[in-house]
Amino acid sequence: MTEYPWYADVRDDSLEQGDIFEMCPVFLPSEESLGGGPIGLDLVHRDVIVVSQSCDLVQGREKVKEVLLCAIWSLSELTDGLLATPKGREETRRGNVPGMHMIAASALLGMERALRVADFRVLHSLPVAFLRKLAVDHGKRLRLLPPYREHLSQAFARYFMRVGLPVDIAPFK
Repeated sequence: MTEYPWYADVRDDSLEQGDIFEMCPVFLPSEESLGGGPIGLDLVHRDVIVVSQSCDLVQGREKVKEVLLCAIWSLSELTDGLLATPKGREETRRGNVPGMHMIAASALLGMERALRVADFRVLHSLPVAFLRKLAVDHGKRLRLLPPYREHLSQAFARYFMRVGLPVDIAPFK
């Protein structure tokens, strides 16, 4: 079987769909904000993957001010729910779990990582300039390569293009 590498390591400030930022700082409303008091923010660090289109992130010709990111989790972090079960993991691998997309482990020397799951239900955005600086500060990072990057993009699009009907057609008997 022909091998297609899943990843490349990147060491510059370029940004593309499929770039993985580990321990990326993102802000979430604080617990105290939920009670109706003043709005506070908590800084958390998450592993995320870029889901904005690469063509929108071309340096000097950016078409967006903020980069859309989704959380990625290693399977070892997913200890509850569907993804904690072999059946759920297999269904996710097959692409049958809306909102979730499995990406392979990395075997790149010095960048070995476990199998992970992109969670399209957990999104963040960060300014392009901030993410470019973070890219430089982090040194090297993983970049998902074609066709796996496009597979991620397609799964993301499928999740967001779903339409729930108020009344469905009755099943055939």
